[in-house]
Amino acid sequence: MINISICCNDSKQADILNNFLKDFSSCNHLKYKLSKYSSFDHLVYSPPKNLDILFLKINLNSEQSVHDIHNKFKSIYKNAQIIFISEIMDFMLNGFCLKDFRYILTPLKYEAFQDEVSSCLNDLKNSKSTNNKSINNIFQFKNNEDVDKPLVVLSGVSTRSILFIESRANHRLIYTSNKCVKTEYNIDQLERKLCPSTFFKCHDSFIINIKRINKLTRSSVIINSKIIPVSEKRFKTLKDKLLVMLKII
Repeated sequence: MINISICCNDSKQADILNNFLKDFSSCNHLKYKLSKYSSFDHLVYSPPKNLDILFLKINLNSEQSVHDIHNKFKSIYKNAQIIFISEIMDFMLNGFCLKDFRYILTPLKYEAFQDEVSSCLNDLKNSKSTNNKSINNIFQFKNNEDVDKPLVVLSGVSTRSILFIESRANHRLIYTSNKCVKTEYNIDQLERKLCPSTFFKCHDSFIINIKRINKLTRSSVIINSKIIPVSEKRFKTLKDKLLVMLKII
Protein backbone atom coordinates (compact mmCIF):
# COMPACT_ATOMS: atom_id res chain seq x y z
CA MET A 1 0.00 0.00 0.00
CA ILE A 2 1.35 3.40 -1.03
CA ASN A 3 0.39 6.43 1.08
CA ILE A 4 -0.31 9.43 -1.15
CA SER A 5 -1.31 12.97 -0.22
CA ILE A 6 -2.55 15.77 -2.45
CA CYS A 7 -2.18 19.32 -1.13
CA CYS A 8 -3.75 21.74 -3.59
CA ASN A 9 -5.81 24.90 -3.12
CA ASP A 10 -7.35 24.50 -6.58
CA SER A 11 -10.20 21.97 -6.39
CA LYS A 12 -10.24 21.36 -10.15
CA GLN A 13 -6.53 20.56 -10.22
CA ALA A 14 -6.93 18.34 -7.16
CA ASP A 15 -9.72 16.45 -8.95
CA ILE A 16 -7.53 16.02 -12.04
CA LEU A 17 -4.71 14.58 -9.93
CA ASN A 18 -7.19 12.27 -8.22
CA ASN A 19 -8.46 11.02 -11.59
CA PHE A 20 -4.90 10.56 -12.85
CA LEU A 21 -4.18 8.44 -9.78
CA LYS A 22 -7.22 6.28 -10.43
CA ASP A 23 -6.19 5.70 -14.05
CA PHE A 24 -2.57 5.00 -13.12
CA SER A 25 -3.47 2.59 -10.32
CA SER A 26 -5.96 0.77 -12.55
CA CYS A 27 -3.40 0.27 -15.32
CA ASN A 28 -0.58 -0.72 -12.97
CA HIS A 29 -2.43 -2.58 -10.21
CA LEU A 30 -1.23 -0.06 -7.65
CA LYS A 31 -2.89 -0.05 -4.23
CA TYR A 32 -2.81 3.30 -2.48
CA LYS A 33 -4.34 5.29 0.35
CA LEU A 34 -5.14 8.92 -0.47
CA SER A 35 -5.30 11.97 1.83
CA LYS A 36 -6.42 15.37 0.54
CA TYR A 37 -5.52 18.84 1.85
CA SER A 38 -6.91 22.16 0.65
CA SER A 39 -4.00 24.28 1.86
CA PHE A 40 -0.40 24.06 3.02
CA ASP A 41 -1.44 25.10 6.54
CA HIS A 42 -3.99 22.28 6.60
CA LEU A 43 -1.22 19.84 5.69
CA VAL A 44 1.20 21.20 8.29
CA TYR A 45 -1.26 21.19 11.17
CA SER A 46 -2.90 17.85 10.30
CA PRO A 47 -0.13 15.85 8.66
CA PRO A 48 -0.70 12.27 7.51
CA LYS A 49 0.56 9.48 9.72
CA ASN A 50 2.42 7.89 6.81
CA LEU A 51 3.55 9.49 3.58
CA ASP A 52 5.20 8.02 0.49
CA ILE A 53 4.26 10.50 -2.25
CA LEU A 54 3.14 14.12 -1.80
CA PHE A 55 1.68 16.27 -4.58
CA LEU A 56 2.16 19.85 -3.38
CA LYS A 57 0.79 22.89 -5.21
CA ILE A 58 3.22 25.73 -4.57
CA ASN A 59 3.59 29.44 -5.26
CA LEU A 60 7.23 29.94 -6.17
CA ASN A 61 7.08 33.53 -4.91
CA SER A 62 6.05 32.48 -1.41
CA GLU A 63 8.18 33.27 1.62
CA GLN A 64 8.91 29.60 2.26
CA SER A 65 11.47 28.32 -0.21
CA VAL A 66 11.12 25.05 -2.08
CA HIS A 67 14.27 23.80 -0.37
CA ASP A 68 12.89 24.58 3.10
CA ILE A 69 9.61 22.80 2.38
CA HIS A 70 11.38 19.81 0.87
CA ASN A 71 13.81 19.49 3.78
CA LYS A 72 11.04 19.88 6.36
CA PHE A 73 9.03 16.98 4.96
CA LYS A 74 12.09 14.81 4.39
CA SER A 75 13.02 15.28 8.03
CA ILE A 76 9.61 13.93 9.07
CA TYR A 77 9.08 11.35 6.32
CA LYS A 78 12.55 10.10 5.46
CA ASN A 79 11.66 8.31 2.23
CA ALA A 80 8.79 10.54 1.09
CA GLN A 81 8.83 11.61 -2.55
CA ILE A 82 7.59 15.16 -3.23
CA ILE A 83 6.17 16.31 -6.55
CA PHE A 84 5.67 20.07 -6.71
CA ILE A 85 2.81 21.48 -8.80
CA SER A 86 3.52 24.87 -10.39
CA GLU A 87 1.63 27.23 -12.67
CA ILE A 88 3.40 27.58 -16.03
CA MET A 89 3.82 31.37 -15.83
CA ASP A 90 5.11 31.16 -12.25
CA PHE A 91 7.60 28.54 -13.44
CA MET A 92 8.74 30.67 -16.40
CA LEU A 93 9.61 33.50 -14.01
CA ASN A 94 10.80 31.64 -10.92
CA GLY A 95 11.24 27.99 -11.90
CA PHE A 96 15.02 27.93 -11.37
CA CYS A 97 14.37 26.93 -7.75
CA LEU A 98 12.68 23.71 -8.91
CA LYS A 99 15.60 22.46 -10.98
CA ASP A 100 16.72 19.97 -8.30
CA PHE A 101 13.24 18.61 -7.56
CA ARG A 102 10.39 16.75 -9.16
CA TYR A 103 7.65 18.97 -10.54
CA ILE A 104 4.62 19.01 -12.84
CA LEU A 105 3.40 22.14 -14.59
CA THR A 106 -0.16 23.23 -15.18
CA PRO A 107 -2.20 22.62 -17.21
CA LEU A 108 -1.72 19.11 -15.84
CA LYS A 109 -0.86 16.41 -18.38
CA TYR A 110 -1.20 12.69 -17.70
CA GLU A 111 2.11 11.89 -19.44
CA ALA A 112 4.05 14.18 -17.08
CA PHE A 113 2.13 12.78 -14.10
CA GLN A 114 2.91 9.22 -15.15
CA ASP A 115 6.62 9.93 -15.57
CA GLU A 116 6.97 11.54 -12.15
CA VAL A 117 4.93 8.92 -10.28
CA SER A 118 6.84 6.11 -12.00
CA SER A 119 10.11 7.72 -10.94
CA CYS A 120 8.86 8.10 -7.35
CA LEU A 121 7.81 4.46 -7.16
CA ASN A 122 11.15 3.29 -8.45
CA ASP A 123 12.93 5.39 -5.81
CA LEU A 124 10.66 3.98 -3.11
CA LYS A 125 11.35 0.49 -4.33
CA ASN A 126 15.09 1.08 -4.15
CA SER A 127 14.98 2.67 -0.72
CA LYS A 128 16.51 0.40 1.92
CA SER A 129 14.09 1.44 4.65
CA THR A 130 10.92 1.13 2.55
CA ASN A 131 8.59 -1.75 3.30
CA ASN A 132 9.29 -3.93 0.28
CA LYS A 133 6.05 -5.82 0.71
CA SER A 134 4.07 -2.76 -0.34
CA ILE A 135 6.18 -2.25 -3.45
CA ASN A 136 6.80 -5.78 -4.73
CA ASN A 137 3.88 -5.90 -7.13
CA ILE A 138 4.73 -2.66 -8.94
CA PHE A 139 5.63 -3.30 -12.58
CA GLN A 140 9.06 -2.57 -14.05
CA PHE A 141 8.90 0.91 -15.54
CA LYS A 142 10.32 1.89 -18.89
CA ASN A 143 13.49 3.92 -18.93
CA ASN A 144 12.35 7.47 -19.64
CA GLU A 145 15.83 9.00 -19.60
CA ASP A 146 15.80 12.15 -21.66
CA VAL A 147 18.75 11.89 -24.03
CA ASP A 148 19.63 12.89 -27.56
CA LYS A 149 20.12 10.05 -30.03
CA PRO A 150 22.42 9.35 -31.69
CA LEU A 151 25.22 10.51 -29.40
CA VAL A 152 27.13 13.42 -30.99
CA VAL A 153 30.56 14.58 -29.86
CA LEU A 154 31.86 18.09 -30.57
CA SER A 155 35.49 18.89 -29.82
CA GLY A 156 35.61 15.95 -27.42
CA VAL A 157 32.39 16.95 -25.62
CA SER A 158 29.19 14.88 -25.68
CA THR A 159 26.24 17.02 -26.75
CA ARG A 160 24.29 15.52 -23.85
CA SER A 161 26.53 17.36 -21.39
CA ILE A 162 26.55 20.78 -23.11
CA LEU A 163 24.95 23.61 -21.12
CA PHE A 164 25.60 26.39 -23.61
CA ILE A 165 28.09 27.64 -26.20
CA GLU A 166 29.52 31.14 -26.26
CA SER A 167 31.21 32.94 -29.14
CA ARG A 168 34.03 35.26 -28.12
CA ALA A 169 36.12 37.18 -30.64
CA ASN A 170 38.00 34.51 -32.63
CA HIS A 171 37.02 31.45 -30.63
CA ARG A 172 34.00 29.58 -29.34
CA LEU A 173 33.66 28.05 -25.86
CA ILE A 174 31.60 24.95 -25.05
CA TYR A 175 30.44 24.89 -21.43
CA THR A 176 29.46 21.80 -19.45
CA SER A 177 28.74 21.56 -15.73
CA ASN A 178 32.41 20.89 -14.94
CA LYS A 179 34.55 22.21 -17.78
CA CYS A 180 34.92 24.70 -20.63
CA VAL A 181 36.31 23.56 -23.99
CA LYS A 182 37.50 25.74 -26.86
CA THR A 183 36.34 24.74 -30.35
CA GLU A 184 37.42 25.89 -33.80
CA TYR A 185 33.91 25.61 -35.25
CA ASN A 186 32.14 28.92 -35.80
CA ILE A 187 28.76 29.57 -34.21
CA ASP A 188 26.80 28.80 -37.40
CA GLN A 189 28.61 25.49 -37.92
CA LEU A 190 27.88 24.51 -34.33
CA GLU A 191 24.21 25.40 -34.75
CA ARG A 192 23.94 23.10 -37.79
CA LYS A 193 25.61 20.22 -35.99
CA LEU A 194 23.35 20.33 -32.92
CA CYS A 195 19.85 18.91 -32.53
CA PRO A 196 17.42 21.80 -33.27
CA SER A 197 14.78 20.53 -30.86
CA THR A 198 17.25 20.67 -27.96
CA PHE A 199 19.64 23.50 -28.85
CA PHE A 200 18.72 27.05 -29.82
CA LYS A 201 20.67 30.09 -30.90
CA CYS A 202 19.12 32.64 -28.54
CA HIS A 203 21.61 35.38 -29.39
CA ASP A 204 24.24 36.00 -32.05
CA SER A 205 26.88 34.93 -29.54
CA PHE A 206 25.10 32.10 -27.69
CA ILE A 207 23.62 28.67 -28.33
CA ILE A 208 21.82 27.16 -25.36
CA ASN A 209 20.62 23.71 -24.34
CA ILE A 210 16.89 24.27 -23.80
CA LYS A 211 16.72 21.29 -21.42
CA ARG A 212 19.16 23.04 -19.07
CA ILE A 213 17.24 26.32 -18.71
CA ASN A 214 16.62 27.22 -15.06
CA LYS A 215 14.81 30.49 -15.65
CA LEU A 216 13.52 32.47 -18.64
CA THR A 217 12.78 36.19 -18.93
CA ARG A 218 12.14 38.34 -22.00
CA SER A 219 15.78 39.36 -22.17
CA SER A 220 17.74 36.44 -20.74
CA VAL A 221 17.90 32.85 -19.57
CA ILE A 222 19.71 31.44 -16.58
CA ILE A 223 21.60 28.19 -16.99
CA ASN A 224 23.67 26.89 -14.11
CA SER A 225 23.76 30.41 -12.54
CA LYS A 226 25.01 31.97 -15.79
CA ILE A 227 22.88 34.82 -17.19
CA ILE A 228 22.71 34.50 -20.98
CA PRO A 229 21.16 37.22 -23.17
CA VAL A 230 18.16 36.46 -25.38
CA SER A 231 17.59 38.73 -28.38
CA GLU A 232 14.14 40.25 -28.64
CA LYS A 233 13.45 38.71 -32.05
CA ARG A 234 14.26 35.20 -30.78
CA PHE A 235 12.31 35.28 -27.50
CA LYS A 236 8.97 33.98 -28.84
CA THR A 237 10.59 31.09 -30.70
CA LEU A 238 12.57 30.12 -27.60
CA LYS A 239 9.47 30.29 -25.39
CA ASP A 240 7.53 28.09 -27.84
CA LYS A 241 10.35 25.54 -27.98
CA LEU A 242 10.50 25.44 -24.19
CA LEU A 243 6.75 24.93 -23.91
CA VAL A 244 6.86 22.12 -26.47
CA MET A 245 9.64 20.45 -24.52
CA LEU A 246 7.59 20.78 -21.33
CA LYS A 247 4.65 19.16 -23.20
CA ILE A 248 2.48 22.21 -22.63
CA ILE A 249 1.58 22.79 -26.29
